[in-house]
Amino acid sequence: MEKLIIIDASAVLHRAWHALPKLKNSQGQTINAVYGFTSLVLRILDKDKPDYLAVAFDTKAPTFRHKKYKEYKANRTPQPPEFYKQIPLAKSILESFNIKSFSQNGLEADDLIGALNNIKKEINNLNARIITGDLDLLQLVDEKTEVYFLQQGLTQNRIYKPSEVIERFGVSPKQIIDLKALVGDPSDNISGLSNVGIKTASKLIQEFGSIKGIYQYLEKPLSSQPDNLIKESLTQNLIQNKEKVFLNKTLVTIIDKAPGINISVLQNCRVLKTDTEKVLKVFEKLGLKSLSEKLKILIAKKKQTKLF
Repeated sequence: MEKLIIIDASAVLHRAWHALPKLKNSQGQTINAVYGFTSLVLRILDKDKPDYLAVAFDTKAPTFRHKKYKEYKANRTPQPPEFYKQIPLAKSILESFNIKSFSQNGLEADDLIGALNNIKKEINNLNARIITGDLDLLQLVDEKTEVYFLQQGLTQNRIYKPSEVIERFGVSPKQIIDLKALVGDPSDNISGLSNVGIKTASKLIQEFGSIKGIYQYLEKPLSSQPDNLIKESLTQNLIQNKEKVFLNKTLVTIIDKAPGINISVLQNCRVLKTDTEKVLKVFEKLGLKSLSEKLKILIAKKKQTKLF
């Protein structure tokens, strides 16, 4: 089996920004987020040795979700300019490694990851690992896709396969969408139903399979409904908020197709031999001294001028 790794750059950069001291280079640039991000990329190339590698970024532009729900992510506090200035630095490092990065106005990084993961089915014997700090991406987990979730900082992680998703949430990866439709997602400013937490939502989905199944049950004549499957107070809550629940489902669903994401694009993500001299020049320009030393050590061990 070959391996595709997809990095959720926005999530990784945010994790590094919050986890690492606000390091500065000799030009006075803050580089902690790009330092952590680059450390992760270097570790992936050295240890995991993916056959394909792609990186997805968010953009500042509103997405289709903002158009459907104007309060989407309205609770997010912008980071200082020192954070956003590091994003182009991260892209320059990826370019030096010849690693393809993706971003599209109107879509989130999650959607691009979903599209890249979906298109992998057109390549035989290709498994995917998604590296992120965002549990939204658990909905993409299946027998050929796992999520490498950064639990804290960049070093503590948990790998989610289908069994781990079921163990934690009581539902399958695909049913995570319906679970979040009921409980909401505070991090994205999506409110769920009042007094409905993960435990209650999980039981409902286990019983009915999906929110569609829940509402099909509720819309049956009372005489044909088995007794006591849903308490009266919860029934009223669900009925009164049906439109909200289905809007939530639209908002939390990661799309699996995106303009320009096709088989040839994915094939161009195949990892090639890295020109380490080019990479070292970028590292040195940005003041990533310790990473330069680490890369030199790796080169010396392999006794070659090209790595990975």
